[in-house]
Amino acid sequence: MRKEGRAISNGVTRAREELFAAHLLATTQFAAQAVGLAHRGALAAAEAALEALDRVPPAEPTALITAFLRQVVRERGLDPEAGRLVRSLHNRAVLAATDGAIPAGEAANAIADATALVDAVDDWLTQSEFVTIARDAIRPPGRRRH
Repeated sequence: MRKEGRAISNGVTRAREELFAAHLLATTQFAAQAVGLAHRGALAAAEAALEALDRVPPAEPTALITAFLRQVVRERGLDPEAGRLVRSLHNRAVLAATDGAIPAGEAANAIADATALVDAVDDWLTQSEFVTIARDAIRPPGRRRH
């Protein structure tokens, strides 16, 4: 686990900023763009989780999602619902970018799903950081063999 909390919190902060911008777009009837920004917020959270594991997040969204699912959800125990949400948000963002015709309530649904994902990653990062600190604090010093 990375010890630099600042880089990790910056990723979550960026994710929340994307969600705020998505909300603004949704309230002004730019549903497709709001879905796209909700997706970007979800990707920022996935990047933060991978960076916390000292992994370099892939630049391509599909590869990023695959790495997030494998290394964070499956290997590190983040709630599988987070994996479902990130895949669903990606699919909706691709459709929004391709078609542009988004049902009225879809922007709000995408923002709610992205918010749930960002919250889950933020909680996981906080819990993982505490577990690492506690484990390091109670681990006895290594014995030297003679």
